[in-house]
Amino acid sequence: MGKKIRASLSAKVFLWIAALLILCSLLMYAIVSAAFPRSYQLVSASQISGELDELAASISSLKLREAKQAVEAFCARNHVSATLSVSGETISFGHMEESSESNQNLETMGIALALEGQKADAMLTVTAPTSSPVDLGAAFLKLLPFILLAILAISALGAYLCSRILVRPILEISRISQRMARLDMTWSCPVRSQDEIGTLAESLNTMAAQLGKTMDSLSMANKKLQQDMEKITRLSRQQQDFFAAASHELKTPLTILKGQVESMLLGIGDYKNREKYLPRTLREIQHMEQLVGEILSITKIQAFGLPSPPEIFSLAALLEDCLEAVALLGREKQIAIVRQLSPRPNAAGNRSLLGKTLQNVLDNSIRYSPAGATVTVTLTDEGMLTVDNTPASLPAKDPMELFAPFGRGEQSRNKKTGGSGLGLYLTKSILDLHGAPCGLTSRQNHVIFWTRLPEIKPKQNQNRTE
Repeated sequence: MGKKIRASLSAKVFLWIAALLILCSLLMYAIVSAAFPRSYQLVSASQISGELDELAASISSLKLREAKQAVEAFCARNHVSATLSVSGETISFGHMEESSESNQNLETMGIALALEGQKADAMLTVTAPTSSPVDLGAAFLKLLPFILLAILAISALGAYLCSRILVRPILEISRISQRMARLDMTWSCPVRSQDEIGTLAESLNTMAAQLGKTMDSLSMANKKLQQDMEKITRLSRQQQDFFAAASHELKTPLTILKGQVESMLLGIGDYKNREKYLPRTLREIQHMEQLVGEILSITKIQAFGLPSPPEIFSLAALLEDCLEAVALLGREKQIAIVRQLSPRPNAAGNRSLLGKTLQNVLDNSIRYSPAGATVTVTLTDEGMLTVDNTPASLPAKDPMELFAPFGRGEQSRNKKTGGSGLGLYLTKSILDLHGAPCGLTSRQNHVIFWTRLPEIKPKQNQNRTE
């Protein structure tokens, strides 16, 4: 119980205020019970004496009959008895019960009166009952239990009201501070007064608002940092995978080249016929040269971005140049190339890199399509480019995996069918630098490559030309 009281501000304030109220009430009651009886007796006697002087002054020079009426009224008003002695006659006024006479102290006061028609002064004697201090003290003691109950009730009620008024805002601020400790800022402390507690509540609201903004900023910064860390981790992993795959891709042709050259130098078996194997060796070297060139291109793009300031050019004209470059391969494989090119869209970027990218896409479309297939190249007014191969299909896996380094739709890793595996990865890297999304879709014997280059309006193109 003691621990609960020590831990409760409301209980401590209630007990302190109640104790102070009870102590003050008892002290006041003791002072009153000690001083009141004597003071009352003195005041009572003084009051009757004063009124008796006023009576004497008012009935002086009155006739006896009128004086009797005034004395009778005085006795009735003050609950006293009186005797008027005039010309040897004594007249009594008022009366007191015997029980009262026996239980009360009697105080007698006399005064001489000069009445009209009387040769000698009359004597008025007043007898007033007064309570003794002992009797008044006993009366106070009889009332003590009731007074104590009243003191306890009033003190408890007053202490409760005071504790509620004083402690309630402090308890509310305490609960709010606990929520602040849990970093919960979804609250508002009501300001009900202009005193120090109201100032504290307003300061808490201001601090909570500032802390909330700071926490939101920190949360956003932390979220962005996590995203950046995930991106860095992902790029680092991609870089590791890229160099691991590149090492593997270079190791195989180097091993083949080394074996062929050593066999030709030593004249082992069929390798004595150098005219037969030298062209094969040259083709392998050319493939390695292409692979190294693509690796260097990707590294430069990732490290330095676009190699030159962007220029504005016609997409249709660029596509025509790319289609002309792959026309011979299309004729060799008997691939029909259908053009649906809008002359309106223009693009801004590096024309050489975009030309290499689009030519690579067209080259892959022709190279991986069966003989007699159709490749449809479509360019809309909004800059949407699609390359549709039919009939063609992709493996059941996610087509976007083909944009990963050394990703191939053909898993045998045969250079005649699988390529270097860097073409689409290089394509996506260049398009990303130009802000152009791209993707592959496969449906009903159709394989469709798509990309959307940012549209440049002809007016801007004209201004740049001028």
